[in-house]
Amino acid sequence: MSFLAYNKFEGEVRGINDLQAEYEAKYGPGDYVPNITVSYFSFRIMVLVGFLMLLVAALALLHIILKKPVEKLWFLKVLPFFIALPYLSNSTGWLLAEIGRQPWVVFGLLKTEDAVSKSVSAGMVLTSLIGFTLIYGALMVADVYLLAKYAKKGAGSESVDTAVETAKA
Repeated sequence: MSFLAYNKFEGEVRGINDLQAEYEAKYGPGDYVPNITVSYFSFRIMVLVGFLMLLVAALALLHIILKKPVEKLWFLKVLPFFIALPYLSNSTGWLLAEIGRQPWVVFGLLKTEDAVSKSVSAGMVLTSLIGFTLIYGALMVADVYLLAKYAKKGAGSESVDTAVETAKA
């Protein structure tokens, strides 16, 4: 653990209770411990997904180097589900960063409770949330539609080959 905290193998890694007591003495009473369960599992999911993507990329590279097509049907059927893994990894990494830094926006300077804007109403926040959700939802629908459309045509499809040649030009 000291290597992760200090980039060297010597160093004292203090526990949560010690840090809580230190922060209470320094910043006043409050709960300075982030949600451990969410931080713990989001980190592990992020790392697991990263290794899965690395494994799939290594297998694909091996097949390219050996000039051997992938013939395992189960692997080909599972592969499309890997399209979602970067999104999952990104989301769990974001959760880790946001929940792990609580209760701070800027450590030691600005708490989350003090950073809430008094000039933005709940309705404005709701409107922007709905707007962004609709935009990203539409982009997701377009993404799934295009993936399905070109997957159904297959790799030997004339329109796919034409699109590739056009992109190269």
